[in-house]
Amino acid sequence: MLEAMTGLAQTGGGLMLADFLGTATSYLLMFVGFSLVIFVHELGHFIAAKLCNVRVDKFAVGFGRELFGFTRGETRYSFNALPLGGYVKMLGQEDFTIDKSGEWKVKDDPRAFTNKPVAQRMFIVSAGVFMNLVFAAVTFAAVFMMGWRTIPAQIGQIIPGMPADQAGLRVGDRITRINGKPISDHPDLQAAIILSDPDEQLHIEFQRLDAMTGDWKDEKVSLTPEVSADGSRLQIGVSPPRTNEIALVINEPDRPAEEQLQTGDRIVAVNGTPTDNFYQIQDLLADLKGDWATLTVKRPVGNPSTNQIEPSDEQPGETRELTVQWRARQYFLPTDRDQSGHLLGFVPRQRVLQALEGQRAEAAGIRSGDVIARFGGQVAPRLDEINKIRRESPERDIRVTVYRPGEGEKNLVLRPKRTGLFGWGAPTDGLLLSSQENDQLVVADIITNVTKDIRTPAAALKDVMPRGALITKVNDQPVTTWNELTNHFLKLAGQDVKITWTYQGGKEQSGTIHVPHSIGTTFELPGARQILSINGVTRKEIEENGRRVTIPVDNWRAASAVLRDLVEQGVTETTVVYRDSRTAEPQTVTIPVTAEMVDTWPLRMGYVVDNMLTWHTMTVVQETNPLKASLIGMRKTWYFIEQVYMTMQRMVIDRSMSMDQVSGPVGILQMGSHFAAAGMPQLLYFLALISANLAVINFLPLPIMDGGIFVFLLIEKIKGSPLSMRIQVATQLIGLALIIGIFLYVTLQDIQKLVG
Repeated sequence: MLEAMTGLAQTGGGLMLADFLGTATSYLLMFVGFSLVIFVHELGHFIAAKLCNVRVDKFAVGFGRELFGFTRGETRYSFNALPLGGYVKMLGQEDFTIDKSGEWKVKDDPRAFTNKPVAQRMFIVSAGVFMNLVFAAVTFAAVFMMGWRTIPAQIGQIIPGMPADQAGLRVGDRITRINGKPISDHPDLQAAIILSDPDEQLHIEFQRLDAMTGDWKDEKVSLTPEVSADGSRLQIGVSPPRTNEIALVINEPDRPAEEQLQTGDRIVAVNGTPTDNFYQIQDLLADLKGDWATLTVKRPVGNPSTNQIEPSDEQPGETRELTVQWRARQYFLPTDRDQSGHLLGFVPRQRVLQALEGQRAEAAGIRSGDVIARFGGQVAPRLDEINKIRRESPERDIRVTVYRPGEGEKNLVLRPKRTGLFGWGAPTDGLLLSSQENDQLVVADIITNVTKDIRTPAAALKDVMPRGALITKVNDQPVTTWNELTNHFLKLAGQDVKITWTYQGGKEQSGTIHVPHSIGTTFELPGARQILSINGVTRKEIEENGRRVTIPVDNWRAASAVLRDLVEQGVTETTVVYRDSRTAEPQTVTIPVTAEMVDTWPLRMGYVVDNMLTWHTMTVVQETNPLKASLIGMRKTWYFIEQVYMTMQRMVIDRSMSMDQVSGPVGILQMGSHFAAAGMPQLLYFLALISANLAVINFLPLPIMDGGIFVFLLIEKIKGSPLSMRIQVATQLIGLALIIGIFLYVTLQDIQKLVG
């Protein structure tokens, strides 16, 4: 039995904490726990062999040199130097002779494994897998009797136009069942959606709070999930709830120290409007369209830690109240995946979201909030240009000029680090970008096309406005920020607009562009807006990245496609239904339809809170009744079995998931140490997950695996005689080579991740 295939246990992105090193105690606990899971598997084979009167020569705990042991009856019980699992040696597994024809034959012993009836051998082979499933179910049951801290199956946010929104689900609804199966937490909810049949409806049972009585009422709804834009999963458009307590924050360095947020702070109001969750905070800030807001914050007294790894209790101790200035940052979506985001073709410079502590960007002197003015000789580089230079420059100096608010330009040298065991990994430097400059109107580049047949307005200036130019005026009115430029364009839509700029302190130059009318220029859209329908159409099928997808009309591509249809049909007027995401009541407006409105540029801009994150709302799922806890344990075991098969389908058949989503023993040990450090329920939960994974992996129909041996036995049962020993040995050697190859690949991948 080859137990190394535990290396294929699916880890799942939601379980990983990057670069977590853990403690010696947590690693030791995980090491012992991992050994226990494999030991339980081998114990299944041992018990089944004894029940079938197969002679067991050795039952070993661990591998390598024997430290101590004893013999009882015919079996040697051995405790070996490397306590990582164990093995069972049965008579007939390795005891062969060779006859004159060259065929291998097992010695004629009635107690040899190979001389037992097929049914008994099937029982022995499958017993290890069965024990792993029992171990998983029992351990899950124990976890839920102790109490499992998890994310509740409650809706925290609904994406407009998606199936959940159209079906009438609301924020705050508690999902209790899907297609008749109980849902205990958010991972259950995710799995039920992802593993559902894409051609069938989901029948959702949920509870909704009655505002009049304060009671939770049972409700039902049916909906059909839709495929995500990348085609990798099914979705209905809901997110789990988040609290108002800060889990991660990146403060703007030019703000006063007294206006810096900290981990553990609770944001209780934005400009006086009470808040109790992240989505409220995000929408309130977005509605201000980049203007500063006053956050009312409650901070625990005497606990200003920024290293918190767990959300604090719902009822904190003594707190003090203070105010902090904060804002949502403006962003522009790209019109092509290889481009940077832009406003009518004008591309802002890249802003450093964060220079990670202890990494080379920080060592080079780069700070969070710096703007990239020059990178490797490229003036005002786009994001794709920066990333290309970084990829091509491992252990090479890159000259970087950053603009630092309040301090001007700084010349620095960045040297990306090679990563991976042999330096094969992508270079890393700890520089997090994907945030655009807001406060200086420097143009990094001009994008000339929205789509193949739609030119950007700024394309008219492509050959006259140099990269790095500073826009100073619009129609001779001074502008200084991208927010101001955006507002001018919205007000001047439908007109030719004069743009004035300077370059490197030279004289002013001017050019003219035409700003098109579109959705959001004939009426004002809220910052946290949601387009619900255009001409009654809520979703539109479009081609994206080479595939046909159906997406809500809140997306600029879908909205453009609907308007294009209306233009081609000769329609001159239509209705748009939208709402402020902070309110429930939709608004309806009537707008003209013209050819220039097909460029839905206002829908490509928005406001994002990308410099803070709050904790997920957590709940404790506990069932003290042993019978009910056992039912939960069995359901969880089945859930993780389905997850493994789904993962294999995604990687092998759909090819929508890469091998970097799995981990070998190194990755499992590293990840498990985090669970061990979090407490006994978390460690047991992880061991139960691994045990369920091990059961599936070991029963795959691959030679040398339990599943492969089971297939041989099945063929023998049907055929009436076993396959020749030569075929069995040959296929097992091929299987062994395959398993070793995969094992080495995932192990090297784990080490590369660890080193990188």
